[in-house]
Formats: sequence, structure tokens, C-alpha cells
Amino acid sequence: MTAIEGASALDRLGPVLSRHPVDHRKRWVNAAWALVVAVPAGWLGVWGAFTTSGGSAGGNRAIGLLIGLALGAVWIAAVQIARALRGAPGEYFEVRELGLVHGSRRGADGWTWDRVTDLHIEGDAVNRLATRLGNGYRVEIAFDDGRRLRTDGLAAYAGDLGRVLLARCPQGALRPRIPWWGRAGGWLLAWAALCVLAIAGQILYIVDHPDHEHRERTALGMATVTDAPGISETGFALLACGMMICFIAAITFVILFFRGRAYRRMSPR
Repeated sequence: MTAIEGASALDRLGPVLSRHPVDHRKRWVNAAWALVVAVPAGWLGVWGAFTTSGGSAGGNRAIGLLIGLALGAVWIAAVQIARALRGAPGEYFEVRELGLVHGSRRGADGWTWDRVTDLHIEGDAVNRLATRLGNGYRVEIAFDDGRRLRTDGLAAYAGDLGRVLLARCPQGALRPRIPWWGRAGGWLLAWAALCVLAIAGQILYIVDHPDHEHRERTALGMATVTDAPGISETGFALLACGMMICFIAAITFVILFFRGRAYRRMSPR
């Protein structure tokens, strides 16, 4: 079976009870503000890291704070842009008496309530994070024709949409949901192994670039010997940070692998 298409066919789903447009324009505004924060913070952090050597502990903390702020803002911008591109212009959800309609400027499709096969709703739709960034509240709907719909806190009255779906589709809401790490299986161990290899590669790079002596002759024929580091302080700090991230990721993947075994036993063979 396929989705119901066409205005006359959608009328068979009954009158519109509520309409929930998705504010993708707010995502672009969020991304713009995040980049406004990321660019100057990142520039100041990188400039401070390369122009100061042997600075105070307070100065190093400030540089780390600026770089961390820039990375966090870039992540927010990337997520907002990806979600805006994934969503269709003019996207909306309509709750009708006999089913759900999902549409945009490109057209609309509809499904009766009994065609919902899986429903997952989590989070709080009224917190500031959900209503500003869309995070913290998520709705996922799957239908018997294979289509899947997703929305978040940027849908108007998203909490009301979630409550209606739970009331109208108990057959989907009661099905156990297996998280991604419960389905990944051996891939988690493969990713953990890659993280370990990355740590080994960084250690080998450090070992392969030891400190060395630099000899230089003066105008009087005397030789001066100075110790030259094989890796700069900034480079060593980046390598140490990378190894720490890879170590935490490897441990996390292994833990998720063993936690996911219970979900894999639930999956049909």
C-alpha cells in the first residue's frame, strides 16, 4: 500500500483537527547566530594558541575555552543546517479525524491511523531548548509502506502532536524500540578497534619525532647547541587531546556493544 495522495483523496481522512507547521526558517537563523559566535571565538583561540608560548595557566584556560566555544557553535550550526536541508520548504503536519497528513510546497501525503507501524516520542516539547533549537524533543513515525517521518520541537504545538499520535496509534507506541547501538552489533567493536589504531598511530608519531640538538656556528667560529623540540607544544597538546578522545570513544563503543546484546536477543532471527 502507498500513501494517500491528491486533494480529493486526502479529504477522505476527514476534517482538519490541528495543523503543525515546521519552522525551518528558525533553523537558518540559529545556524547564522552559531557561526557569528564560532568565527571570532575560533580565530581568537587559534591566534592565541600560536602566538603565545609558555603562557600562564589562566591564559591557557582562556584559549581552551575559546576553542571549545567555537567547536560547540560549529556543531550547532552544522546540525541546524543539516536539519534545515533535510526538511522540505513549507513542511507541515495535519491531524485529521481518520489519519495524518504530511505535506509541503511539493505536495502532501496521508495515512490512516491504522497504518502507523512504529511510533517513538521522547523529550519535553515545552523547554526552551526544544522550542529554540528543536533539540530535546523528537517524534518519529513509521508507516506500513516503509515511509518514515521525523519532526522535533520546531513543529508548532509539537507536544499536542505527540499526544494525539500516542492516543490514536497505540499499536505503534507499544512496540519496543531498539536503539541504534542495539542494532549496530559488531560494528561497535570495529569502531573501537579503529580508535585504538588511531591512538597507536599518534603514539608512533610522537616517538618518531623526538627532541634533537640544533648546532649553529657563530661568526667567531664557536658552535652553539640548542635543544629543538620534535613536536611543538601546540602539536603535542592536539595529539594528547586526540588520544584522549579516541580512548573515551573506544571505551564507549565497547560498553555499548555489551549493553546492546540484550536488544539483539530481542530482535527476530
